[in-house]
Amino acid sequence: MDKLFAISDNYLLIFAKHNLELIRTTYFNQEISLVAYDPFYDEVYISSVNCIIRYNVNLGSVREYPFSDVIGGIGFTRDRVYIQGQKKYSFDRMEGNIEQVSNFPDNVIWQRAFDKRQVTNYKFLTPYYYQDDFTKSNDPFYRYEITALCDDGIHLYVGTNQFGILRYNKVSLQQERIVYGPLTTNNLRLKKIGDSYYFISQNGISSLKPHGKKTWEYFRLRNNLGDFLIFNNELIVSIENQLTRINGAVSTPIAHFNDAIISLNLDEASIYIGTNNGLYRILKETSEPLEFGPERYPVYVIYPTSTQIFVGGEFALYRFDRNMKQWYQVVPYGVKDICEADSKFYFLTLGNQLVQYLPVCDSISLFSDSINVVLLPFFNIYDIDSDGRVIYCATSSGINYFDPETHLYNPVYNLPRIRYNYVVIADQDIIAVSGRVIYRLPLKYRN
Repeated sequence: MDKLFAISDNYLLIFAKHNLELIRTTYFNQEISLVAYDPFYDEVYISSVNCIIRYNVNLGSVREYPFSDVIGGIGFTRDRVYIQGQKKYSFDRMEGNIEQVSNFPDNVIWQRAFDKRQVTNYKFLTPYYYQDDFTKSNDPFYRYEITALCDDGIHLYVGTNQFGILRYNKVSLQQERIVYGPLTTNNLRLKKIGDSYYFISQNGISSLKPHGKKTWEYFRLRNNLGDFLIFNNELIVSIENQLTRINGAVSTPIAHFNDAIISLNLDEASIYIGTNNGLYRILKETSEPLEFGPERYPVYVIYPTSTQIFVGGEFALYRFDRNMKQWYQVVPYGVKDICEADSKFYFLTLGNQLVQYLPVCDSISLFSDSINVVLLPFFNIYDIDSDGRVIYCATSSGINYFDPETHLYNPVYNLPRIRYNYVVIADQDIIAVSGRVIYRLPLKYRN
């Protein structure tokens, strides 16, 4: 067998054995616990709460067979599939029938549920748990337990709770580790910084290297993260109303605010902090927050450019002209996201609608930003990003993109037509988040 199968949460993961590269992930909308490979038919059997799932590896097809017993093992012969529960069962592959049997044949190839006592058979796994190093976690002493073992004779594969999969050569004891996804898929938020994108969760920050082999990196945090920046190769994070610099396990407070921090951004001179009660900035290399611009109301997005700073608040969008040193109101309604395309700015309002804004370029129109604003109606839009030419929208009916040349919205047909909460464009890929599922589609397959 040239593949490795694993279950993580409700996902079936399929890896190529020779290089440990993740080939495919399949999400099941139910709790799954045991996976067993059928070498005679190249299929996978998965135990669930009320059924057995039969998954064809080549076709990707799925069949479910009702079954209510607790499964302790699944085994295979050329003729039948055998199931160890509180009772003994056999399964007819052709008919799809499950019936009780008194005994199992001697030639059954078994895959049994994990027993913690198995771990002590491999002394090189001592102390039988794993810990992050100081560069990967703000809580490096937390222990991650072993939850699965698979011994193929040459290698031992070790599954863990939140530490990935490890492979040991049983002769040389050489170790390899697979980090195959974000720290968690619960309540994921997606953030783009430059050409990289990051997944923010209650467990910390995860990122996928955009170039070369797709490998995941992460940094765990003890506390629930609000927003973050990367400055001088260090993390600047907001946790409730505290702004903190983090370098490995060392946390250094920068500033404390009276209100919760909602958004962060920076430019060459300052760090900008949007709170529930207005905007602040901190000059780099200092720690003194200064009131700056909009006040009293929540600030959801801060977007600095070389000539101006856009700030999206609860009831309006403002811009700060760096040359004039003055604030102006752009639109009289709340804005939560901003991006650029084809020399125009696009705002996502709190009402989930897209607005196009043509930058002011002369003194005559300086005080009349509203004449440069066009509403682009569509169904609910929850997030936006740009590839420099068109605007991609995460909507309640799939990922759609707005083309400024045709003034039309077009669907991305090769992604499911479901609700998406976030979308970013990175390294010629569309990255979209829907519920607990992350999708990646190369831009060349957009149409």
